[in-house]
Amino acid sequence: MKITLAQINPTIGDIEGNLIKIKNAILKAISDKSDVIIFPELSLLGYPPFDLLKNRIIRDKLERALQKILEEKFSINILLGAPYFENNKTYDSVYWIKENKVIKRIDKFYFSNDPLGQNDYFSKDAKPEYIEINDKKIAILISDDTLFSYDFSGFNDYLKNSNLILIVSSSFYYFGKRKEKIEKISNFAKNLGKKVIYINQVGGNGELVFEGGSLVISEEGTVIFEGEIFNEDIKTIDLESLFPILHKNEDLSFLYNSLVMGLRDFIKKSGFRKAVIGLSGGIDSALVACIATEALGKDNVLGVSLPSIYTSKESIEDAKILSQNLGIEFRIIPISEIFYSYLKELNPSEKPVMDVAEENLQSRIRGNVLMFISNREGYLLLATGNRSEALTGYCTLYGDTAGAIEVIGDIYKTTVYELANYINKEKEIIPQNIITKAPSAELRPGQKDEDSLPPYSVLDPILKAYVDENKPMEEILQMGYKEELVKTVIEKVEKSEYKRKQIPPVLRVRSKNPLRERFFPLVYKII
Repeated sequence: MKITLAQINPTIGDIEGNLIKIKNAILKAISDKSDVIIFPELSLLGYPPFDLLKNRIIRDKLERALQKILEEKFSINILLGAPYFENNKTYDSVYWIKENKVIKRIDKFYFSNDPLGQNDYFSKDAKPEYIEINDKKIAILISDDTLFSYDFSGFNDYLKNSNLILIVSSSFYYFGKRKEKIEKISNFAKNLGKKVIYINQVGGNGELVFEGGSLVISEEGTVIFEGEIFNEDIKTIDLESLFPILHKNEDLSFLYNSLVMGLRDFIKKSGFRKAVIGLSGGIDSALVACIATEALGKDNVLGVSLPSIYTSKESIEDAKILSQNLGIEFRIIPISEIFYSYLKELNPSEKPVMDVAEENLQSRIRGNVLMFISNREGYLLLATGNRSEALTGYCTLYGDTAGAIEVIGDIYKTTVYELANYINKEKEIIPQNIITKAPSAELRPGQKDEDSLPPYSVLDPILKAYVDENKPMEEILQMGYKEELVKTVIEKVEKSEYKRKQIPPVLRVRSKNPLRERFFPLVYKII
């Protein structure tokens, strides 16, 4: 049986645009003489749709789009992910379409923990059903729920009595998930002794990234087909002629490419095409500039240096060299006169006091200037903060947090350095001086990050233990850290929750629970 896996990149709510992608994929499958074409979960609407499922306009568009597919009378079997609405119920469904008929509709029947909360929108009264194509009895599972559960008691016979298992999914990516996913699907196939087809959405939708990488796993649990990673991919395969292959191993390239694709789609799907970045001469903004240039092309990225009275010539030069290496436009806009104009109005004298208010003022002036450029010239401003800074509150509200999206806001500072070295592996793009010099916000004379924070090599493991792994202080102390240090870090995390509530959306490429990772009160105290 020849099967076409249509790993498409839908835009949530753009049903007309998604329909064009779907029709083009169907025509390719027909040209390839495929027996069936399979699309990801909810691919006609885009995933995750959240409250769009309740929108009457969206429902009407979905109904018209399905009717247009039927009117085409395609001669191929089509398995299309789309919601089904019946009275007050909504189902996460796969439509089996051929010619001008919906032959059968399979609704999602198994639900487990869902970090995106999409399961709350769907009715849960559906029963398992098969479809039969070319004498193959196909069991259909919708989403990854079954992979991350170990209780198949309710439908074990359903799976065992099939000839083929199809998992129709839109599974968001986080670093490390690819390896985990392949292991789970392989064990799933091997334990059941069934061939498993796994189709996945690709692309960035809001804060989320979907890696694609659709799979076919043999009855023995080996990978026999793997779709492209972080790219749309319409592939026709002969299911009986596949043989074991080496799948792609997850490394830093996955993390980097997930950020590139996530940013590209965020900007494109938001209706923009170009981005502006404040280039401080530091490693965070340098990494964001590299990601943006890869995502949008050098002609669509603007780097701006905004030196103050405390900015070193070295930092300006580093930002300039980076921009030259990337081939992006570079501007220098000094903010010293603007800074002094504030001091004239706000200080007892016009001379700097060099307190935290003046430090943050510089950051907020830079945010204002960058937003002015964004508004006037049609650029989308990218924030450049990292996860270590956000968790400890080492950032300025309405200053360096200004922007439409935090590109590396889910990346710890130690990983920022790893990604910088990854970018430079073949050729120096980020000047080595940016990587090796001590990180500094340069908001006062001689300032270094370590004046306010522990070294990142110490800070990041504590943050991972406390936030990512939810370890209590006692367990963190057993890792060899001093009590005063751990207590200081935890207090910084607790006291800065109000800041994290106000930072821009973050490209989520690390978290297993991306939209409700830390659901804490705005103000709270633990220790």
